[in-house]
Order: sequence, then structure tokens, then C-alpha cells
Amino acid sequence: MESHKDGHLYNQDKRRNLSKGKAISSSSTLSFTSQLSSLINSSGSSSKSSSGRTKPKKEDIFATHNRNSAKRAKRDLEPDTSSTFEQKHTTDGESLDKGVWERSKRKMEEKARLYAAMKRGDVEDADERYTVDFDAKWAEGRATDKESDSDDDGADDDDQEEVEYVDEFGRTRKGTKIDALRAKQQQRRAEEGPGILPAAPSHVIRGDAIQHEAFDLDEPRAAQMAELANKRDKSLTPPPDEHFDGKKEVRTKGTGFFQFSADAEERKRQMENLENERAETERRRKERESKMAERRAQIEARRQEVQQKNAKRKADEFLEELGGQMGATKDNTQLTKPPTDERVVSATPPGMIDRIEIAISKEEKDDDG
Repeated sequence: MESHKDGHLYNQDKRRNLSKGKAISSSSTLSFTSQLSSLINSSGSSSKSSSGRTKPKKEDIFATHNRNSAKRAKRDLEPDTSSTFEQKHTTDGESLDKGVWERSKRKMEEKARLYAAMKRGDVEDADERYTVDFDAKWAEGRATDKESDSDDDGADDDDQEEVEYVDEFGRTRKGTKIDALRAKQQQRRAEEGPGILPAAPSHVIRGDAIQHEAFDLDEPRAAQMAELANKRDKSLTPPPDEHFDGKKEVRTKGTGFFQFSADAEERKRQMENLENERAETERRRKERESKMAERRAQIEARRQEVQQKNAKRKADEFLEELGGQMGATKDNTQLTKPPTDERVVSATPPGMIDRIEIAISKEEKDDDG
């Protein structure tokens, strides 16, 4: 939907609604016919008179400046006394004058409507104010490129032009300008002579000869080499054996840490003592293990003996109960019998085995201590 603000850009007349028009009378038809014939005659005469008129020539966009560009450039050079468009750095967020913002906003809206109308093709550019002749612009660019290429070709042709010159032997020859310049330089070099050329070395070896002190260095370089030799590392190669020194480290040592001596002999004696201590420790450990194995064997034998006695006692108790059920007489005779050794052993309390094992473990601890 088009805005009512773009009406002055489109130049469109409002359409008339003829659906509800009135009936046309015969008198109005005759007047319309006469008026139409007069218009046709006037248009024919005007077309004949305007046929000889020439159209105005289109202005070159590169020859003419933009409208009011001179005024804008002059305004830029003038000092800006007003602070309307001065850039302000504030922290309170103050904006510019409301009138300035409204004017800028209105101009931008007009430009936007104009661009939109130009994009739709609704703007009639009769005076070709908004058009650009890109074909002419491209043609002028090509002409400029050709002129630059022709200038380069002309410079190359000048270098390749044949001229006459005299060479170093006095002969007149023909060649390019570069050849003539080269011959002139050679002639000047010959006139100057060998005075400015570097002299040949006097100590050049020619023929068969024996070189003596070919690599003899001069005094400054020899001094530098001697200084480097003095700065050389004179430590032993390979370096001597260096053992770990716990005193150089600040850390907590373990329980079994042992600091060896830096002296080789003392260090060797300390190592031998440690080996002897280790051998003695292993010997005592084996003896203790053998004693503990013997104790375990004894405990196991006594445990088996106690288990056998308990089993026998339980069997006897079972038989006694069975005999009591069979007859009271046998039960009375069983009670009057004197106690035997087996009865005494069977009466041993069940916690006796645990007490024996505790006593054996105490003896082992005493042996270890």
C-alpha cells in the first residue's frame, strides 16, 4: 500500500468512477466531436513545427560537478561556531536538540521514499537528473587505458630506435640506444685507465710451490683465540663420581634414611657394615621362623590329641545315656566305678586349648624381643 506522502512523486491522477455516470445527450456528443477535430488539427500543426527542434545534449557527468558541491566545500572550510553537530562525550546521556533530530529524520524519510519509488519505476526522470550513463563512463575508461598503453609502447619504441654511434675501436656502427649507451660506458672506462682498478695481490703463488704457514693467523685473531682458550672449561673429563648429598636438599627424610660419607674408603666401610647387619638380620629371621614352625607343629599335635579325647568322651557319654535307658542297674554300677585317667582328660574344660595357644604366642613374642 502506497503512502499518501509519495503522491507528489508519482504524478498519478485519481481515477474517475464511470460506473454511475449520467447519460450523454446528442448535443454534448456534437460538441465533443467538434472539439476533438480542432484538437487533432492543432496537434498536427504543432508536430510539424517541433520536428526541426533539436533535443538538448546530455551533460557529461564527469565534466560537471555535483549541484551545490562548491557551497558545501566552502562551508567545510569555515569554522563551526555553533555547537549543533559538535561531538560531545558525556556520561549523563544528553542528546542533541530535538529539532535537529526531527529535521534529519524527515530528510532521511524523504530519501527513503525517493529510493523506493525509483526502485519501483514510479519516478519520471524527464531531465535525467537521477540517471548515469554507464556506457559512456566505460568507454572513457577504455580510452584512458589505451592512452596509457600507447605511452608505454612509445617509451619502448624509443629504446629500440636505431641510432649511429662510435664504439671503443673508433668504428661507426648502428644499433639501439641501449647499445650506444653501453659502448659509451666502455669507452669512458678505457680512457680512465687501470689506475682506479684494484691492484693484483703480490703474494700470489704461481707454479709449483710448497705452502708454509698457510693458515697463520694474524696477531689480533691469535689473541682472540688465546682468550677463548683461557675461558675453556678446565674441569676433569670425565667428571669425578658425585654421590647423593642429603644436606643439599631441604626435605623430610624417611625413617630408614642413611647419609653415606663423601670419602670413598669410609663409604665402602659403611656399605660393608650394612651388608653384615643385613646378613645377621636374615639369619635371626630364619631362626625365628623355624622356631615358630616347630611351635605350630606342637600346637597342631596337641589340638589333634584334644580333639580325639573329646570325640572319645562324647562317645562314652552317648553309650552311658543309651545304657541308662536300657536299665537302671547298669547305671548304678557306672556311677560307683572310680574315675580313670581318660575321665580326667575328658573333664578338661573346652577353653583350655585357647589358653594353650595364648601361652605359646607369648613365648614367641618373648623370643623375638
